[in-house]
Amino acid sequence: MKPEEYAIKLIDDYCIKNPQQLNIEDIAAAENLFIKETPLNNFLGMINYKENYGLITINSKIKDPGQRKFTITHEMGHYFIERKKPERLRGCKAEDLSTFKSVIRNEENANLFAAELLMPRPWFNDFILKRDINFELIKEIANHFSVSLSAAAFRYVNIGQYPTAVIYSKDGVVQWSAFHDYFPFKFIPKGYIVRKESSAYDFFAGKTMQTCDDLIPANVWFAEDLKCRATTYLYEQNVAMPSYNAVLTLLWESEFV
Repeated sequence: MKPEEYAIKLIDDYCIKNPQQLNIEDIAAAENLFIKETPLNNFLGMINYKENYGLITINSKIKDPGQRKFTITHEMGHYFIERKKPERLRGCKAEDLSTFKSVIRNEENANLFAAELLMPRPWFNDFILKRDINFELIKEIANHFSVSLSAAAFRYVNIGQYPTAVIYSKDGVVQWSAFHDYFPFKFIPKGYIVRKESSAYDFFAGKTMQTCDDLIPANVWFAEDLKCRATTYLYEQNVAMPSYNAVLTLLWESEFV
């Protein structure tokens, strides 16, 4: 089975019809998955399991309810997808939960499972139908499905109707990025320094950051992508995450290509 199919089966097994009926911790308990919280130095979450039961440990330092929920669901993904395999203990770092294109296949699968369980494709598509892309929509998705802003943005990038990209920068440096299959550019190296032409730079410079969408040259972000031309423009919108000294950036295509 594909990772998403395990999630769909749970939705069907528990006759869940909408996000309000979805209680991840109740499902975990019903599936003999026990949850505890404790400080973890290097991980957001861990799971220790046998074939029919397991223990999910969540880092008690996680403050955002959406991140906590996604971490629990990610660990559940390891259990349902991998429980017949010999490995019984897994610890997951922040980078393991921050991309659907992980070089570690098990982590990518757990993220796909979590995204499908928390934001099932039919519900998600109904919610975004005929709605323009911007961060206001991403925020509404996060609220509707009770997930973090990053998870909502990732889901839109993965299956949304408009080609988009999402970038997470911390301390003025890109930590990760993700791209819709039809977004024209696909390469921003980790460690790329946020450029002055982006509104995200203003946040890291201690200035007031513009939060409405802005038209910028594509090479502000994709200077190292060989397909990027100087005459190509993208729409950019940013949301600050002051507690992490970070910015989440959303990009989408403009009519100036």
